Amino acid sequence: MNKQHPADHSGGIDPDMIKATLLAACDAAAAVTLPVFRNKMDIANKEEQGFDPVTKADREAELAIRAVIEHRFPDHSIIGEEYPNKITDSPFSWVIDPIDGTRAFISGLPVWGTLIGLCFEGKTIAGVMAQPFSGETYLGVGGNAFLCQRGR
Repeated sequence: MNKQHPADHSGGIDPDMIKATLLAACDAAAAVTLPVFRNKMDIANKEEQGFDPVTKADREAELAIRAVIEHRFPDHSIIGEEYPNKITDSPFSWVIDPIDGTRAFISGLPVWGTLIGLCFEGKTIAGVMAQPFSGETYLGVGGNAFLCQRGR
């Protein structure tokens, strides 16, 4: 069990490792989503009534994100949108929305992104919102927030 100092906003994990993991996971998702964006894609509906779209890119991006997290933090829980949750005894859990704004994504509108959060004992300690199409990534970790301008 990690003991944290009151000023420690990372649950005892090195904030640089958290930042690196969040950015690597976003890069892995972008490698899947960007080639499909504004191109022909198959769309499925997750609901029997109403419309909750999902694409192959949603599913593959989540798998790519999960692979990055599981490689670096194999004992952490993962809560995703497209696959069953991985629940462990760890006080850490990662929350994933591989394409937030799937309707915009399938319509070709550049107002979608990848969301990933890290929680420690149920409290959010880090998170990222990446917009691969614009190259902007908004990151919060270790009690600090960053805007990372990253190439497309």
